[in-house]
Amino acid sequence: MPLSREVTTIASVPVLLVFHDAIQPCAERGTMLFYHGFGGSKEKVEAHLVSLAEAGFLAIGLDAVGHGQRRFPHFAEMFNDVRWVEEPEATEADYLAIVRQTAGEVHLIVDELYSRGWARPRRLGIGGVSMGGEITYAAIVDEPRLCVATPILGSPEWELPWPESPHRHVERFFPVALFSQAAEKDEAVPAGYIRTFHEQLTPLYATAPERLRYLEYPGVGHGLSPELWELARQRMVAWVERFLKD
Repeated sequence: MPLSREVTTIASVPVLLVFHDAIQPCAERGTMLFYHGFGGSKEKVEAHLVSLAEAGFLAIGLDAVGHGQRRFPHFAEMFNDVRWVEEPEATEADYLAIVRQTAGEVHLIVDELYSRGWARPRRLGIGGVSMGGEITYAAIVDEPRLCVATPILGSPEWELPWPESPHRHVERFFPVALFSQAAEKDEAVPAGYIRTFHEQLTPLYATAPERLRYLEYPGVGHGLSPELWELARQRMVAWVERFLKD
């Protein structure tokens, strides 16, 4: 059966829904929020949405703050190679503000999903790629209704010493079923940050160690090959199928 795609808004955020047949039955199986990388849009992660929808879930891609349908008009001036070099801290602060603000919207999105019947208790997860992975970690800190998380190539540790950095809040993560995928030679998102974070989480998951997994792809950087991206998606879906249930 072909998949349905629908562009709409949830809590004023532009979203792309991908699902089989009808939204409500898919939400009964489970709903996954999924965020794109820096400079991207909800359409850029459609392959991930399709993989989740093919497994029977309601997959929702969302435009981050300042991206996609709500892209900042001055985005190119805020984020360019020259400014990253000449004003690295200010540019990083602008980037982290996007992560923080986007994660801060999640509770409103979840509220509306519940009111529409598009999400069920214990059947709601979140994931993302790169910046979307960082949004994922940040959203978990403040939204306890998220049960499953699948960040890919995103860091829980921010480059600036902001108190909101998720790595400072390890106590907020259990019992979320967290599966992080990293790249050993990632030049944009150091795998060591993610690896260390999982080491810190391990004792907190002692009563349910199966709900925590870290996977690192050896010898590759931030730009995974098409084959590795497909493998990462397959592993993501398998994790969601295992844990996004009562």
